[in-house]
Amino acid sequence: MGRGKPVRFGDHVFSTKKSATEAIRIVLYRYAIGQAVNDEDSTFLFDLIQLHPEAEQKIGGGIASFSVEQNDGSRGFWLTRVDGSRTDWSFLACLAPPTSEQEALAGFRSAIRDQIEAFRVSALARSDLRCAVSDEALSAKNIHIDHDPPFQDLLLGFLTQRGMQLALVGVKPTTDGSTVTELADDELRALWTEFHRTNAGLRAVTRKVNLGTLRRAGARSPA
Repeated sequence: MGRGKPVRFGDHVFSTKKSATEAIRIVLYRYAIGQAVNDEDSTFLFDLIQLHPEAEQKIGGGIASFSVEQNDGSRGFWLTRVDGSRTDWSFLACLAPPTSEQEALAGFRSAIRDQIEAFRVSALARSDLRCAVSDEALSAKNIHIDHDPPFQDLLLGFLTQRGMQLALVGVKPTTDGSTVTELADDELRALWTEFHRTNAGLRAVTRKVNLGTLRRAGARSPA
């Protein structure tokens, strides 16, 4: 199997996407949440963001500074423009711009996020909560919510029922500071959330099970 194409931005050259990702993550985790990025790392990030598929929109009138912020449970890079406006930006999009299918999938996932969170809260209210697969004790620190059958199978059933293709489902344009991808069609979103509420089988599992055993067995991804 080939090693893949080198990744180049500015004066930086990485032999693989993996090595580039590792270098970027070192910068991402070098700072506390809310902390500004130093000059050297800012130069690195400025070169990197040129690869973003929406680089012109993200940069706007110019970048004054970069920082690391909290994004829906994970950390991510933000920038502040010279006019004082701020926005998030994904370094993963710089290395591999998302396909139309990936964008649509993210939109469908975000549409049912409140259902997943409600299930999580309800599950954690139990004092005897255990993993549905490994029977390990669960807590707020190690709980993941899994779809059974898998999320992709549920979504395929919904799309098939409506005669739709994932790649043709649109999402709303990017806006400053929006870290969530949303479906463009509000009616479709409502139909999907109701379908998910009626048909999804949710269960509580450990993070290790969801990202390890289940992913290897059925290519699941976290809810």
